[in-house]
Amino acid sequence: MDFLHDSFAVEIAAYDEWKERSRKSNFFELVYVLDGSGYQTVNQMQYPYTSNGIFLLPTAKCHYYEVKEHSRFLFVRFTGSYFIPGPTDVVDYSSWFSRLNFIFGHHDYHPGELVEDPADKAQLKKLLDIILQEYERKDICSAFIIQNTLVSVLAVICRNIQKKKLDGRRFTDTRFADLINFISFNIMDVEKLSVPYLSKHFHIAETYFSEYFRRNANERFQDYVMKLRLKIAESRALYTDTSLQHIALELGFTDSSHMNRMMKKFYGQGMRQIRAGYKMADR
Repeated sequence: MDFLHDSFAVEIAAYDEWKERSRKSNFFELVYVLDGSGYQTVNQMQYPYTSNGIFLLPTAKCHYYEVKEHSRFLFVRFTGSYFIPGPTDVVDYSSWFSRLNFIFGHHDYHPGELVEDPADKAQLKKLLDIILQEYERKDICSAFIIQNTLVSVLAVICRNIQKKKLDGRRFTDTRFADLINFISFNIMDVEKLSVPYLSKHFHIAETYFSEYFRRNANERFQDYVMKLRLKIAESRALYTDTSLQHIALELGFTDSSHMNRMMKKFYGQGMRQIRAGYKMADR
């Protein structure tokens, strides 16, 4: 694999027959089918792929490809340091860490096209073509251009997933829909998810905020935020090799025991059970 930056990796691979790849990532890998055809299997579910297909793969070994026609793939792997700005970075990538976790918390990791909306897919293809060109060019600016292009890639992915998430949901209060979106995309920012901040930002009286949220969501604000963080924690436990303690600290839990207690409270089983059960099912 060719590493262009310490926060991401880009690889082009060609196969007549699929072979297990040596890869380790904290998050996920974006796959762009340059040419060829066959079938993609993820979590024991199969879906056909063709040229220009765009897929998302979790880190865990729960996928493979059945190659029918000689295929070339562009793999873009996101690593844990992608959202930690370097000393020369001009973009605050830390603000995008929530986008990454939004994808983790809401993508179903089933096989099939990552983006269904034609306009979003066309946009994503253009961005991936830029990454492909810079990968092949490999000059002094290529890593910088790829890194900045990935910001837009994630934005398009998030927008598409958000459309699916809200499909069929109708809010009589458009302000509440905006509030839900804001919470989803700022789930890692403790300050922005405080009642004082949200009340001021959305022009809701602080003393009325809890009642307002419960009336529209049919659950407490604190429970909604906790369950969203737990959903992200579950996905990371299932689809990455990241330690439970590390997941807990990144998501704002005191430690892995605290995260485990909350998972049992809201979903009836602990994190170790979730991870162990998935590994058994994947055998």
